[in-house]
Amino acid sequence: METDELLTVLEDAGLSPYQAAAYATLLELGTTSASELASASDVPQPRIYDVLRALDEQGYVTVYDQDRLYARANDPQKALTGIKTAIQQYKSAIDEIETRYQEPERCDGNVSLVQRFRTVFDHARDAVADAREHIQLAATPSQFTALQPLLRDAYDRDVHIHLSLYLPEDDTFTVDEAEFEGVCTEVRHRELSGPFLVLVDRERACYATPNRLPQEYGVLIDDYTTAYVFHWYYLTRLWEVYEPIYTDRSDNPPYSFVEITECIRAIEPLIESERRVMGQITGEYTTTGRECQLTGQFVAVNYTGSRSETEGTSLLKLAAEAQIRFETTETVYTVGGRGAYIEDIAAKRFTIDQVETKASEP
Repeated sequence: METDELLTVLEDAGLSPYQAAAYATLLELGTTSASELASASDVPQPRIYDVLRALDEQGYVTVYDQDRLYARANDPQKALTGIKTAIQQYKSAIDEIETRYQEPERCDGNVSLVQRFRTVFDHARDAVADAREHIQLAATPSQFTALQPLLRDAYDRDVHIHLSLYLPEDDTFTVDEAEFEGVCTEVRHRELSGPFLVLVDRERACYATPNRLPQEYGVLIDDYTTAYVFHWYYLTRLWEVYEPIYTDRSDNPPYSFVEITECIRAIEPLIESERRVMGQITGEYTTTGRECQLTGQFVAVNYTGSRSETEGTSLLKLAAEAQIRFETTETVYTVGGRGAYIEDIAAKRFTIDQVETKASEP
């Protein structure tokens, strides 16, 4: 550090210009007389005595008489205690400012309203890192790239990852399957812009308004009931109406689903054609909350609407009530999606292991 910079810092720490000059010069000269210090530091002779006494009182130097007035600099470990305290206070203030910058503006239970996208994105990173079963992501290429390492880790944990990717016209990102392999379960290309949205296990939601809006804000949710609303917003507005551009699912079993709506659409045609659909269901008993893993046969489906022979089962028909009848060697269970209350089993994952071309004779 140059001398001028040091003098500036000392003045910022509370020393006067003469005190800073005298102290910096004394550090170079070592023990010296007041008159010699005045000459070397350009402090006026009449002022040097008051300057040294002030530095002595503040602990920077020690002044003593020996035929004339002398001064020596004190050990910096002790002399700079005040500056070190001030530095620590500045650091604490910086940490507090950053914390308050990211803190929710308003919080009502498990729902928080925040002002900045950065806060939403930081929470989204934490949520993705904690995901157990399912991630639904609506993002731009740059946002996807920033989350890609965490998504890859989640994919390795067998988390289902659905990406609704919005590509602005001026974006240089190219759709390449290599970008999604080992990262996403399925990707759909969205032509219309929308919010940044991350839904994790249908329990946590991180939502931020599109950048084109004049006033940005975000919503953080850690509540199943409220996150469920965002889940259906994602399905209807950001997912269902777009075609897949990538999927890691093969045409033949085994394959799995984390949404009962997807499972019903896959197994209903098979059951109606009298095929025998064998597999597993992981979830929990709705009466006790105890986890379970069932192995058996998908035997029937039930939902509010009716299936058209030409159009198949639309998402709208599955929006109200959707159930699967699942038969094990012990009993037949009524299975609902996650969060179900009237069914026997609230399922988290449906796995199809085998599909026989013809139902077996009893």
